[in-house]
Amino acid sequence: MSRIDDLIRRHCPNGVEYRALAEVTTRSSHIKWAEAGIAERRYIDLSSVDRVTRRITEPMPISAGNAPSRAQQIVREGDVIFATTRPTQMRWAVIPRELDAQIASTGFCVLRPDQGRVLTNFLAHLLGAERFRRYVEREQVPGNYPSIPDRLVRQFRIPVPPIEVQREIVRVLDLFQSLEAELEAELE
Repeated sequence: MSRIDDLIRRHCPNGVEYRALAEVTTRSSHIKWAEAGIAERRYIDLSSVDRVTRRITEPMPISAGNAPSRAQQIVREGDVIFATTRPTQMRWAVIPRELDAQIASTGFCVLRPDQGRVLTNFLAHLLGAERFRRYVEREQVPGNYPSIPDRLVRQFRIPVPPIEVQREIVRVLDLFQSLEAELEAELE
């Protein structure tokens, strides 16, 4: 029996509960550009998120005078952003410390984990799972630019084991990803 099985048996004798993302996350706030002054911010648009590495690259500097109309959402360190335009591309990332209080496009669903209920990296791993991809594929609105409304992203139900169990799951998945990256580098 694995350590995770043991933790689940010990902490979840009646099974793991499932909750909608809306129940374990909060929304971001929106910037009021008229009150923002001249301070420059960095803008995370859809193309800023690398689909392979899940990292935010080259956020563009903006200010009240040149902000695109979609530059509205204030993100915080630890938020998980998911692109709702062309959602099956699975473009998501975790906001790092250096982008705390910066601006994301309204083309992202911003999920701010309730840290007492769900860990940021646990949530991130769940968004990378096949189960979420299938849900997004099924629920997206078709068209030239397929999309999924934030409300449907927030309705997705995730397992919410105790934090100790989440921490162990994240540790194992992070280790697996590290070994996978090493193997890919070795193969190249």
